[in-house]
Amino acid sequence: MINNSYSIQTPLAAFVRERLAELEIRQSDFCRRNSFDQGLLSKIQNSQVNSLTIESVLKLAAGLGVPPQQVFTLINRMDLHDLVVQTYARQFSEMLIQSIEQESPELAAAAQKVIPEAFPEAESPSVKIRRKRNQVVASFTEESETTLKIGT
Repeated sequence: MINNSYSIQTPLAAFVRERLAELEIRQSDFCRRNSFDQGLLSKIQNSQVNSLTIESVLKLAAGLGVPPQQVFTLINRMDLHDLVVQTYARQFSEMLIQSIEQESPELAAAAQKVIPEAFPEAESPSVKIRRKRNQVVASFTEESETTLKIGT
C-alpha cells in the first residue's frame, strides 16, 4: 500500500517549529507561558492554519521573541502590520509632541507638520466583517398562509 498523504509545510509552520526548537521549549510550555491556544499552535505547526488574528500574531511573535513584522510577513498580511504601526506611530508622535511642546514650541510645531507625511492615514485592511445571521421563524395561520419573521 502506497501512502500518498503528504502535506506541504507552510513558511509559518516551518518557522514556528524551528523557533520552538531553538528556544528549546515544548508546545505546551509555550502556550501556557504566553496564553496561546494550544490547539491553534498545533494547527499552525501542522500547516492547517495560515490565517491569524492580530492578537494571535502578537502573542506568537512575543512568545517566540521575534518582531511581529516577521509573523505578519509569513502569513502575507503586511497590510495589518502597517495598520498597527501607523496607529501606534501616530499615538506615540502625539505623546512626543506634547512632551516637548513646553520646552521647544518650535520643534513641536515642526514635528506636527512632518508627522502626517511620515505616517499617512492607514488604508483599511481587507478584513471580512462577520455578519450576525438573523434567525428565520416561520409561523402558520389558519388559512395555510406562511408568515416569515426575520430576526425574532
